[in-house]
Amino acid sequence: MRTDTPWTTRRLQPVAALALPLIFATQLAMAQQDDLGAAAPGDADIAETTEAVDAPRTPADEAPAATPLARAPAVSERTTRLRTAALMTATIGGTLAYGRAKWWKDGFGGGFKTAREGWFGQDTRYGGADKLGHAMFAYSGSRLLTQAFEWAGHDSSTALKLGLWTSVGTLMGVELIDGFSRKWRFSKEDALANLAGGALAYVLERNPELDALVDLRLQYSSPSGGRQFDPFGDYSSQRYLLVLKASGVPALKRHPLLKYLEINVGYGARNFDAGPGALAPPTRNAYVGLSLNLSELLRHTVYQGNASPSRTQQVTETLFEFMQIPATTVQSERVIR
Repeated sequence: MRTDTPWTTRRLQPVAALALPLIFATQLAMAQQDDLGAAAPGDADIAETTEAVDAPRTPADEAPAATPLARAPAVSERTTRLRTAALMTATIGGTLAYGRAKWWKDGFGGGFKTAREGWFGQDTRYGGADKLGHAMFAYSGSRLLTQAFEWAGHDSSTALKLGLWTSVGTLMGVELIDGFSRKWRFSKEDALANLAGGALAYVLERNPELDALVDLRLQYSSPSGGRQFDPFGDYSSQRYLLVLKASGVPALKRHPLLKYLEINVGYGARNFDAGPGALAPPTRNAYVGLSLNLSELLRHTVYQGNASPSRTQQVTETLFEFMQIPATTVQSERVIR
């Protein structure tokens, strides 16, 4: 990556534009499949029920049930293969095709080139917001694609592996190709941020109790200084938050009011991308605050009484898992010197 070019601003926008609509469309398809599945049992379900009634019981039947294994695929093997290929082609192939047309149109040559960009220092180009952006996209992409591969018919363990390899692998592949391109450079900081985001996704997917307690979210405030609406490239209006949810604590989850509260701590960098002659100096900012758990609130109000989550509920809960709505949080800000 060139130190004189806003690489991350250009790169994360199209990646998000390619990936997010696909993944949310998959969310709708998953919800629709759940609705159909709940409406009528399949032949396999009927066969299992008949066998359970007719077969003689054995001592093993009386033993306590073991921890359930990953959910078996609900679709045919052929459908699973087709859906898997479609997801990978859309994510990997779409990103590479876009990159060839836009990012690497100047070609390749000159060997493998690297750039040292730094992390969160005051002297870095974006104050570290771009690194958190890489981690956030690797994290959210891995988790959303894990759900998508489960919809494709894979068990949870296989879906997680495919989600991680597809999301982090695509970002790492782009980074490596940059090193051979004429225009860009490989950044080890971006590569490590991608890996960190994927690692966090893996930990939370494998630990449901921790996942119920912790979220990583992007908060995008109204753009200032004449900027256009740009949630993925306007670093000055971004805050990256680690959110602790009261609903993830068993004792607080039973409380009628406290279960809706969250504590968030975060980081943001302002005016690093403002350019020469900016009125305000670049600052790095730490945040701590309280927020409202919208998913929990809607679950106990608007969606209360649903036998199973509707497609609207699934999509909104997915959105609120990764995005923090500014109007739902009160935060204290401190400039980092």
